[in-house]
Amino acid sequence: MYRIIYLSSATTKFNNEEIIALLKTSRSNNEANGITGLLLYSDGNFLQIIEGKRKPLQKLYNKISMDSRHRNIIKVFDGKITSRMYPNLEMGFNSIDREFHDPNSNTIYENYSPIINNEDAIASIFIETFLKSNKEKFIIK
Repeated sequence: MYRIIYLSSATTKFNNEEIIALLKTSRSNNEANGITGLLLYSDGNFLQIIEGKRKPLQKLYNKISMDSRHRNIIKVFDGKITSRMYPNLEMGFNSIDREFHDPNSNTIYENYSPIINNEDAIASIFIETFLKSNKEKFIIK
């Protein structure tokens, strides 16, 4: 089992419909490839955690890296893990921006950074940093 965590900026800000379309496609593709994870969005910036088998994750990350909707992609973690942080989420999502919501999702996720074991501490640190940098705007849905 592997995990990749990356940060990126959108080349243009997404609107709610674009986010919903992205989530629909991502969830379908992730389910077919055994990938789970979390996507946070704030003011044109993304933090994403993806988990699964190494080969499908690398393929997905390479696709993301080539996606013209992203720039300044920074991979902050790429490594082996013993268990998933998000085993039941094909792509959990929350936006720190008030105008974004996923009305079709029944996977509202309120605890973004459970520390299950030491390897999850890295993911938790990046999630907490991302949330703190946007603390004034953050809303838990």
